[in-house]
Amino acid sequence: MTEKLEQYKERVNVLKEKGELIPDAEILLEEMLAELTELNRSNKALRRVILKSGQGSAMSTRLRDALYE
Repeated sequence: MTEKLEQYKERVNVLKEKGELIPDAEILLEEMLAELTELNRSNKALRRVILKSGQGSAMSTRLRDALYE
């Protein structure tokens, strides 16, 4: 995802340099990129927590079956 995020940022920068963005669109894109960056960071942190918690305990068969239903 980080690579894709960098591609988005680069594309926005190219459009800004060419002057093809109206100010409102530029502000909106910057806000969206900032939110996407934060969500990406949060997603990575949650994945780490899930991986760590999965190593310490095994889920019971009943719980696993109930979650999959």
